Amino acid sequence: MNKVIRSLIGLLMPIILIASGGAMFGWGLDNDWDYVAWAGVGLVVAGIIWGLVVWLLIDLNTW
Repeated sequence: MNKVIRSLIGLLMPIILIASGGAMFGWGLDNDWDYVAWAGVGLVVAGIIWGLVVWLLIDLNTW
């Protein structure tokens, strides 16, 4: 069960972060809210970094 939860967190969290960041970025641009747009960019970057780290950990068989 622990391995399933780790796999779901490792795979789904980057997707959720990137998707929600893209939505926040678009919403911030539409409403001229710079801080929301930048928060969206931050979420996208966090999702990409999280995905790369998990990918590297899986590649090294430590995940």
